[in-house]
This record gives sequence, structure tokens and C-alpha cells, in this order.
Amino acid sequence: QEPKEREAELHSPTQTSIGQNLSFLAKFMELQWKILTLKNEEAEHKYSSSPLDWVTMETNIAYWFQASSGAQIHLLGNVAIWTSANVAAASYVALFLWYLLRRRRGIRDIPDEAWGQWVLSGGLFLGGWALNYLPFFLMEKTLFLYHYLPALTFQILLVPVILQHLSDHLCRSGLSQSMLRALGAAWLSSVCLTHHSFWPLTYGEPPLSPAGLRSLRWKDSWDLLIRRQRQP
Repeated sequence: QEPKEREAELHSPTQTSIGQNLSFLAKFMELQWKILTLKNEEAEHKYSSSPLDWVTMETNIAYWFQASSGAQIHLLGNVAIWTSANVAAASYVALFLWYLLRRRRGIRDIPDEAWGQWVLSGGLFLGGWALNYLPFFLMEKTLFLYHYLPALTFQILLVPVILQHLSDHLCRSGLSQSMLRALGAAWLSSVCLTHHSFWPLTYGEPPLSPAGLRSLRWKDSWDLLIRRQRQP
């Protein structure tokens, strides 16, 4: 089914009617329980996805929906962090290949100690990402976005590695250091702003209007539960 065909008067995505208001702890326990139970389902699910969808966050998971108010909880990553992790991984690979080719020609752009730390960081974090991500391509079970979270954690850890490397070895002038600090501040601001924008979909409050939900549907592939407006 296409996402637009499912934007109707939807019931709970877990097929459970929840009439009462839930506390934060109750919502958290409900989310964890659904993760534990959904992982055992082998049949195709509306919110299942392929590993290729995870890297660019083309999918989401709806965990809870309150029909009376339209409040809902989704698993949706922070777009700023998700994108930064991908950029950090690509930057690491590009810099690693650049350094490696130049070192084979006898050119040492960074000291041997820094090179050893650079290789170790990549082996740990990029390798951890690969070990936690690539095996899913061999699995035939039903997969969901949350399966990617362990791999994503390793990928996110590459962000400070890249920033520290830029600060120590590539941005040595006062101007470049100032620009790097400004870039870091802008990145942190975008992370906080994105988190604040998606707060209603992360914690289920406050409820959003259909227009508010559409404004948070940054990708057409995200399946938010938007109720149909009734004609007067």
C-alpha cells in the first residue's frame, strides 16, 4: 500500500485500542513491549522495511495512536544526526583513502601516531557499523527500522572523530578554527531544533492537527497517521 492510501481514519498501528491517557513511563513500557513482540513476527508488516531504507531514514514505525486527539508516537530518527552520521562515514572513507594513497607515495600528511589513531577509530566505529548493519542483507525475517539503531550508534561516534581530526590536523589557522567552531555550533543548533520539532511524534504530546502532521512529513515515504478532514 502507498502511504497516501493509508492516510485515513486509522486505528492504533498495533491494533490495540488505548482509551486512557498514558504516562511517560507507560508509553515507554508499551514501546519496549512492541519491540520485543514485533521482532518475532515473520509475516510482512505494514511498517517493515529493508536495510537500504534505514541509511537515509526512508521509513518510520508508528507505535501508538489516540483516536480522540490524534496524538501519536513514532520511531523517527533525528534527521540532523542521521545525516551527519552518513556525512561523517563518507568523510572518513574519503580521507582514509586519500591518506593511504599518499602514504604509499612516501607523503606523510599526519604523524604516524595520529595515523594509527585514525585507523583505530575507523576500524572500531566504521567496522562496528558494518558488523551491525551488513548482516541484515542476508536475513529473510521481517525487519524494522529499530534493527538499525545499534549500527547507527557506531556511525554517530564517527562525528566527533571527524571534528577532532579537522581541528587537530586540517584546520590549523585561526580563521579555519573559528569557522569550524561556528559549524559545530550550527550543527548542534540544528540537532536541538529538529528534536524540538519532532517532540510531538516522539513523546505523543501535544497532539497535532492534520496540518501540523503534514508539516512534519519531511519525506513522502514516512507514514504518519493523518486523519481525513470531514466535510461540513
